[in-house]
Amino acid sequence: MAGLHSPYPMLFAADFKEKVWGGRRLESWFENMPPGPAPVGEAWVLSAHPNGPTRIANGRLAGRTLAELCPDFPLLIKVLSCEADLSIQVHPPDHYPRLPIGESGKSEVWLVLEAAPGASIIHGLATGVTPELLRRALATAIAADIMGCFRRVPVAAGDLVPVPPGTVHALGSGLVVAEVQQSSDTTYRLWDYGRLGIDGKPRELHVEQALEVVSHSRPPAITRLFASQLKPNTPQLVYSLAGFDVWRSACSGQWHRSASPDAFRVILVLSGHGTLQWNDDESPGSPRQRIALRPGSSVLIPASCPDYSIQCDQGQLGLLEVTLA
Repeated sequence: MAGLHSPYPMLFAADFKEKVWGGRRLESWFENMPPGPAPVGEAWVLSAHPNGPTRIANGRLAGRTLAELCPDFPLLIKVLSCEADLSIQVHPPDHYPRLPIGESGKSEVWLVLEAAPGASIIHGLATGVTPELLRRALATAIAADIMGCFRRVPVAAGDLVPVPPGTVHALGSGLVVAEVQQSSDTTYRLWDYGRLGIDGKPRELHVEQALEVVSHSRPPAITRLFASQLKPNTPQLVYSLAGFDVWRSACSGQWHRSASPDAFRVILVLSGHGTLQWNDDESPGSPRQRIALRPGSSVLIPASCPDYSIQCDQGQLGLLEVTLA
């Protein structure tokens, strides 16, 4: 897995997910979003998970999925758009004995890309909430009692929000976020406001499983890094989770780069337009290969692929990058 050798950088087409809390905001991020009016909440931009494997969109491997190349690829990257609050939920750790077959636990981190005035999230339990108090509040099904158990935090664009396993969490309305996570689709809902799903039926809760994995410790602190603080063409490490390092970078002009000989790199474009270029080692003398970059573009740089360069059209390209730790 770590090597994931391939002859060239691979651009992936997003896999879109309808969500009751979604909308049409991601149309400004993705040209290939399905036509409306379906409420799209998630774009899985890099995934080998069976619930949404993403397909290569360029080169000789076009049309094949990441799962075909590397079925055990342990990383999943999404862009989420929240027109309404998400359910209050929690993810299990790797060692949880009731994990579905084939699933890992789920550690994740969010980078807030857009935030409406007053936007907020649920991030952990409120001070003094014990397991008994949380269980009693959920049993009442009284919204005020339940919501009083959770810690609501205001957020803004640029915030980096760690969500380790066991952290009670929920994105709020008015947010667009990039999410880097383990390749898992296991979520336990504690509360969903009595909301109906897209199918018109009540959405399933998983209270017992959630209570078994909820952490009563304070979650890691939210940090903020503005694009203006980044040194051009120099990745800056911002967080590490579950064997991965998450980096922010800003490309200015032309940035010449080399792939790692033994590990992959993922690049997600957050802002700006440009190109990623390389020489095709399997076709010497052929024209330099190119990928057009725009917000939402997800490129996997495999181990030992040719040297490449990123060219910004004007201003800067804002990038989120992920490597093995």
